[in-house]
Amino acid sequence: MLCSRALVVLSSFVLSSLVVACGDSSSGPTSQASASESGATDPSTGSTANLPTSTSNGTDPTTDGTNGNSNSDGTTTSTSTSTTTTSTTTVDPSTTSTETTMGVDTTTTTGGFKFDLGQQADVDVVMPGKGSCRPSETYGAAGGFPKYTDPAFAPFLEKSIAIVTHTVHNPAPNDFALTIVDISGDAPPPNTNYLAPLYHHSSWTSANLGRIFGVTLDSDGNIYVAATTAYGANPTPAVIKRIDSVTGVISTFATLPNNGPAFGNLNYDCVSETIYVSNFEDGRIYQVDLNGQVVSTFHHASKTVSMGLPNDPGEPNGAYAPLGERPWAVQSNAGRLYYSLWVEHSNMPNPNRENEVWSVGYVDETGVIDPSTAKLEFSLPTIGGGQGSSPVSDISFAQTGWMLVAQRTMIQDNVTSAHQSTTFEYDYQNGQWVFLGTTYVVGELLPYSACGGVDHSFEEDGYVWMTGDALDFYTPNVVYGLQGTPYGGGGIATSTIIDLDHEIVNQDKGIYGDVEIPIPGDATPVPPPM
Repeated sequence: MLCSRALVVLSSFVLSSLVVACGDSSSGPTSQASASESGATDPSTGSTANLPTSTSNGTDPTTDGTNGNSNSDGTTTSTSTSTTTTSTTTVDPSTTSTETTMGVDTTTTTGGFKFDLGQQADVDVVMPGKGSCRPSETYGAAGGFPKYTDPAFAPFLEKSIAIVTHTVHNPAPNDFALTIVDISGDAPPPNTNYLAPLYHHSSWTSANLGRIFGVTLDSDGNIYVAATTAYGANPTPAVIKRIDSVTGVISTFATLPNNGPAFGNLNYDCVSETIYVSNFEDGRIYQVDLNGQVVSTFHHASKTVSMGLPNDPGEPNGAYAPLGERPWAVQSNAGRLYYSLWVEHSNMPNPNRENEVWSVGYVDETGVIDPSTAKLEFSLPTIGGGQGSSPVSDISFAQTGWMLVAQRTMIQDNVTSAHQSTTFEYDYQNGQWVFLGTTYVVGELLPYSACGGVDHSFEEDGYVWMTGDALDFYTPNVVYGLQGTPYGGGGIATSTIIDLDHEIVNQDKGIYGDVEIPIPGDATPVPPPM
């Protein structure tokens, strides 16, 4: 199978683990590429091919640009919910919270966590998690599995799937901004494009979803996507959309203060049953409940928390938070919120700092952040002889404690490029995160081609999946989209690659974003990769 499955019996349910989507790759074969790919790109036209067999011809998006997508996301198909203002105060809690849940030490003062697998040895018993947590969500899994009643989704219901955000493809037979990929088929030979079945609900167009990058799922399988400027300017930067787990219908989940820069990423925390969203404009991480109301915000630069909506003088002002104060990736894990800081990029290197990953604990199970626990976990190395490191746009935790961080190549606040980003692996050892290197290499003849999304399976012989450019670069195909690499690392020679519009003649550079792998049931911890 493309994604091997390990079945475990938890309580009275037979639950299948799954694999993750979106790959990396190593230096490719010695054959020469027949075309070049370089420079910044802001693809603003085109769209995806819809079915596995569809192919089309088009042009190569290789020019720089910051122009926004002219499509409006105002044509949503369900009732919108907007946020309301609550009283705003500034708090600086001094207490910390310590608890043990499902064998996880969640003391909020120690940084990362290595899970005690011995406390969950009996897989025949499911200990209820807190909030809406299933055991796997406590260990870093994505949320629940969608169960759309659309007949076209029926073949995907019992399969391992990846959910990928993107801007429109080029050329444009369709205009989808979200794709579900069946990654459960028989694996082709490594470094061979796999025409994986694709699903798009008819409403998931860029006109309805807008320009989106970050994606997360709650425990019921509802999908949330956040407006982005990662592909260029965004005419609707303040909106977070929700996709119903049964109907597939889009609604406006929340409208947050933002006049242009839009958001970084978002993540659902099952303990507090809230969603954390990084805001590129005011440099805050918003905590939003499932009614779309702002519970609290955390301001990294000042290390303060506001309850309800913040009251920052002059905000929103349409300007990006300064580099070094701008959170992007957010991921709740084992009692802490991990987040990245966009400190530099190749056109704006910082001689004194590199891009960073921080963590912070919670006051209690409500998920309100305790700013006194903020901790710099590590700084990112510069790769490939570049002038500055690329920002981290996504973080994924394995159930055994190791961490993957995915970079995205940005050369301005809202201009993306390529081939300066990768996926790094870290392991928690003796109270700190230890750099394991570029164990997952994204790209073929053009290494460091990560697009900024990463997730992984919850099975013993699973895959790490990443979004990427130039996964196959004219040897002989042109594959952009997802790469799946077995646990333990590797490159294109051992990976499965999936072109996400099934058009393998032209480049789709810079259009892919985040990836999530929902689990249809639950999964137990597995041994760490060797």
